[in-house]
Amino acid sequence: MVRLGADVTAIGAIGPERAQRAITAIRRQLELARAHGATTILGIATEGVRRAANASAFLERVRAETGLSFTLISGEQEASLAYWGATSESPDTTGARGVIDLGGGSLELIVGAGEAIHWRASLPLGAGAVRASHLPTDPATLRELVAVYDAIRDHLRPLDIPLPVADLTVCGGTATALATMAGRALHKHAERRLPPVDPNAVALVSGRRRALTDASLDAVIRLLLRYDADELTRRYRLREGRAPLLLPGALTLFAGTERFGADRLWVSRRGIREGAIVAWQRVGDGWLDAASAGRL
Repeated sequence: MVRLGADVTAIGAIGPERAQRAITAIRRQLELARAHGATTILGIATEGVRRAANASAFLERVRAETGLSFTLISGEQEASLAYWGATSESPDTTGARGVIDLGGGSLELIVGAGEAIHWRASLPLGAGAVRASHLPTDPATLRELVAVYDAIRDHLRPLDIPLPVADLTVCGGTATALATMAGRALHKHAERRLPPVDPNAVALVSGRRRALTDASLDAVIRLLLRYDADELTRRYRLREGRAPLLLPGALTLFAGTERFGADRLWVSRRGIREGAIVAWQRVGDGWLDAASAGRL
């Protein structure tokens, strides 16, 4: 996890150490893509780069050192790609669909039907941004939890989301990690001394789709308040660097689910990357124009 947005939140720009980590990661991704026979490789930069004062210089350095040109996409384009990626996992679902894309720097909320996007919004409420702004201690205090939840709800309240939606899906690595932690914590990996857990808190599974319910998010939040990031990583075998993002992510998803009037979130392993592939496959070189328009 490179987390470009962490530097941007702290100093307003991408620092040299994190920039080098990003370039190392990109080189590795390029090697893997070519090893798998990819002939077209798309590079997109999102909120962590959008907010950086040195975004242009960083992207030029990436191009010079990796040979790949990255496109700095807008929040609206990011929302479109997230929607197409997340819904491609269950394309036969009918009716209005809601998608929440929880990134490190931004939060996208989208409503559409089929491949057509009817409404979208991009907010600076990514898990990393919320943690940096509102959750300074580890583990967080109850007072911090209440304050950050109220702040997120205040951001979401004015949005004119077209409701109702028949289906609500979330994508992004933090959401996937929360679902994984819910399964591990509420099943055989939980220690006996933990407090009893409501069986309804277990992440639902329907076919190949997993869901986070209100009860499972509530149970995970209670655990996240109990342990610090190092202990969470050890207990639940989390990817390094992911644990600090889970509490702000869980609070954001709890508030987002409430705002959509839903009681569960289907968790998709697909997101912006897959959405970019879908758009490119459908319209070729016009894929970013399609993302701007919200139509394929």
